[in-house]
Amino acid sequence: MQQLPEHSVYQVQESKETADAVAYAFLQNTGEPVQYPYKYPNIADDDVRIRILYTGLCHSDCLHSRGLWDPTIKYPSCPGHEVVGLVEKVGTGVTKFKVGDKVGCNPQRWMCQTCELCKKGDNQLCSKGIFLYDDNNFGGYSTHIQVGERMVFRIPEGFNDALGSPLLCAGVTVYAPLKRYYKPNFTCAVIGIGGLGHLAVQYAAKLGMTVTAFTTSKNREQEIKRLGASFLSSSVDVESLKAEQGKYDIVINTLYIENEEIFKSHQRLTAPTGTYILVGLPPSKVNFKLDHAYIILNQIRVAGSLIGNYDETQEMLEFSAQNNIYPIVETFEFEDFPKAFDKMEKGQAKFRCVVNVGKWAQANGLWK
Repeated sequence: MQQLPEHSVYQVQESKETADAVAYAFLQNTGEPVQYPYKYPNIADDDVRIRILYTGLCHSDCLHSRGLWDPTIKYPSCPGHEVVGLVEKVGTGVTKFKVGDKVGCNPQRWMCQTCELCKKGDNQLCSKGIFLYDDNNFGGYSTHIQVGERMVFRIPEGFNDALGSPLLCAGVTVYAPLKRYYKPNFTCAVIGIGGLGHLAVQYAAKLGMTVTAFTTSKNREQEIKRLGASFLSSSVDVESLKAEQGKYDIVINTLYIENEEIFKSHQRLTAPTGTYILVGLPPSKVNFKLDHAYIILNQIRVAGSLIGNYDETQEMLEFSAQNNIYPIVETFEFEDFPKAFDKMEKGQAKFRCVVNVGKWAQANGLWK
């Protein structure tokens, strides 16, 4: 086993036999993640330690791990923020959860609950907020995770654990803005039918909207229609996009295409007084131009959306379980984590990658 570097928060171990948990950590901004056995610091009064059953992989993990968002990132780094698991241990002040409860974590580790944004219910924008693997904390690419109970979610009865972990990020990222701006019988354009888009189609349809999927994957028409789309159209052919101009009450764009003409054509799909939602987050150096004239002359609302607040996330989990809304996933074993990450980073995953963590952790004596 290679010599592993020390960590500022967790105590690295020589083997998993003496560890509380094993993470897949990046030691630098290149290469693949490696197994990193470690011990946790003492559990805080309001902390919950969770045995991870399944963890989802999100492309933003790539941008983080490779230093494309923040070049000052500290290594070893363990990303991951789509977690479903079981409570293993609780601090003395925890009141909402007990050992054995099924819970989830999303991209946010901490909210202060006292700033103006938290008081308004926008805790995901908390002025003192910490994301799950900020401040050199380890995220969900691990057998366990330890977080404050205020950012732990209860997994509802009937929830499909093996499919559902990506909903904690990808699901709420599209559910929250759709729920915020929709009305029954609206028309909805979903641009990009990938990890985010194929979930947006399902939520929009179940909310009662008529959905058109804008995609380059015309060969998957039947599959996309089974998800809830009524129509398909090209997401990149400018003439086709022009023919759809001004038809949609809500447009949710999950892509970041670095083509100004196509990007403007996406905006122009929005009907007068409609809402154009951006959820596809590009690398930090990428910027796009808005079509100011079209937006102003048609009174278009342009909306960004960052995941969702606590209540929206819990509501999304309930809505998903009740309506059988889940991502299409490729499942990997824990020992194949690097393969899963590589496939996701190269854009080769069909929709989402999920790793079965619990099976390996239990077999290797980490459920103590």
